[in-house]
Amino acid sequence: MRQGLDVAPQVAELLSSEDLDRLARAAAASYECWICMRPGKLPELPTAVLIIRDGPVALAKLTHQSCARSGLMDAPGLTAVMSDPARAVSVDAVAAFLPYQAGHRPALLLEARATVSTDAGRGERVDRVAGWLLEHGLHLVAATGGEVEAAPRWAVHLRGGGTGLRVIGPIGELYDGDLQADPAWQREATTQGRRLLLAGGDLGLDQAPQSMEEVIARVDAVAGLGRLTGGLVAVEIH
Repeated sequence: MRQGLDVAPQVAELLSSEDLDRLARAAAASYECWICMRPGKLPELPTAVLIIRDGPVALAKLTHQSCARSGLMDAPGLTAVMSDPARAVSVDAVAAFLPYQAGHRPALLLEARATVSTDAGRGERVDRVAGWLLEHGLHLVAATGGEVEAAPRWAVHLRGGGTGLRVIGPIGELYDGDLQADPAWQREATTQGRRLLLAGGDLGLDQAPQSMEEVIARVDAVAGLGRLTGGLVAVEIH
């Protein structure tokens, strides 16, 4: 999977295997070079992973190998710029029906693919995204099917009959883009009311699940790691 991806040993020490796999998938799909801002894609263009760091904060970026070889780059002031993790993640969104209490409910899954982590010492990495979501009104979710509290400071805007999505939190926009949803989900979700929003990392939304069971398994796996947040949020139709 990582063929053609330049990863220096000192970079590999700061990233998990899952991080590297995710970066490799992003490089194979399409990315914007952090150095020259031009598009790149494996295997057409050799690609490198660059770590931008400021003390305990590390930011992983993809670059053309011709622009920069894989390595570490110190960037004083990065910590202040990245104090809001919402500015340091990319987000995917998927529509699904998930078990909820006695039945099923249309849900939105948001995968926050973090590029920023902090070192808590002793080699431990802290998921700053989950912490930020909890601080701003979402709630820890233990597993699919259980009761989820309301998140009144969050809102979902659906447009185009449910094919476009905007997710807004208490300090701004988390997602604004397309939404792949089947007609049944669109009909159910576009009725006024509150809908289930789940957000977490490592949901693998860039790889389409093959069944409802696989969706639930992915969600429960992230929940089991204490990295799944969610809430019942207001839905507006535009």
